[in-house]
Formats: sequence, C-alpha cells, structure tokens
Amino acid sequence: MNKIQIENRIAILYLSLQFCTEKIKTFTVGERICINQERFQWLHILSNPEEEPKPVSVQIETKIQEVTRLIAIYNYKPSNQDPFDYQKPETDL
Repeated sequence: MNKIQIENRIAILYLSLQFCTEKIKTFTVGERICINQERFQWLHILSNPEEEPKPVSVQIETKIQEVTRLIAIYNYKPSNQDPFDYQKPETDL
C-alpha cells in the first residue's frame, strides 16, 4: 500500500470504531482490540515502511465493510475527529 492508501485505511478503521461506539454496537471488545492493533500497525508502517502489515481477520474485515456501508446509509459523521487524521490542504480543483 502507498501512503495515501494507508492513511485511508487508518481513517476507515477509526470511523468504523466511532460508528460502533456512537450508533450501532457491531464489534465485540476483542474485535475492537484487533481493529486498533491494525490501526496502530499501519501508523507504525508510515514511519517504518519495511514493517509488515497485520490485517484483521476475514470475519472482522467483513464486519468493517458492513459498517462502512451503514456509515454511508446513515450519512454518519463522528462527534470526535480522528486524532490521527492527516490534515490534507483543501484545494480548488
């Protein structure tokens, strides 16, 4: 994955956890731990590109995809901004 893809993955994982916390409880405590572990592994990879990613299981990934679909349906906006959000400058394209 390139840097932008990694940053997008981190954002999706964080947003999925926020949705689970604020809207519909979807993930178990153990699944939330696994998602956070993947998030922090990607953050580590951003500064150490030689490291190997450690993605969540297929079952958790399926739940993440379902939550991503629900986020779009509900037009969900989290109450807290991702603390690791990368500030991208706004441009007029």
